[in-house]
Amino acid sequence: MSKRTINFRGLVLMWTILTTTFFWTSTMRMIFKPEISSWKIFNIGGKGFMGESWLPPLIVIFALFFFYLEGRGKFRLIYHILLISWHFTITGLFIYGSFSDDAIITFATWGISLSFILVVVPLAVFSIIAVISVIQEIRGCFLIPTFKWNQINWRILGFAAILFPVAFIFFQLGTGFNLMIKIAVMITIIQWILLIDGLGRPDSEKSKEVEYINNQTETD
Repeated sequence: MSKRTINFRGLVLMWTILTTTFFWTSTMRMIFKPEISSWKIFNIGGKGFMGESWLPPLIVIFALFFFYLEGRGKFRLIYHILLISWHFTITGLFIYGSFSDDAIITFATWGISLSFILVVVPLAVFSIIAVISVIQEIRGCFLIPTFKWNQINWRILGFAAILFPVAFIFFQLGTGFNLMIKIAVMITIIQWILLIDGLGRPDSEKSKEVEYINNQTETD
């Protein structure tokens, strides 16, 4: 009986979406509700467009490029480097931060506070899984679908765009971190997933044009 290998690609991508969501929601709060957009990572932080306000949008751009590149199935070496760098960086930062006495991560919108050590464990586990996923690809354990650069799901991106005014309205109706703000943040989370899905997956009408690569070949 042949041993079945688990494909970790989808699991790793889901975790990557989760770890980048904070930067999208922070960016949206900076734009639509600056007065509640305070954020801080160690000694780096800001509120509204003050402080290091450039960091969340920069990471958003990085994440969108990452998912777009991954969805094309091309330039896997660059994708592998970005994937491992991202997960090892955030895991290393949380390990470093866990040595502080007041190492707490707080999600003010939801009133949730967690010890860094509780976050380090899943971060470390998924960093290992990310490495395994890369090794699987290098060994050619699974075929990777490749798509043309212009194969973008514009319909999904359209839905994401529609959520901009919806989120804006709820942010304006809310104060502090009340129900309206929670709804607004939830809308931006859904929007982030749609943006990634729209960029990272080809248009369903063109999906029949798919080709596949393994670790030996790559489609231009």
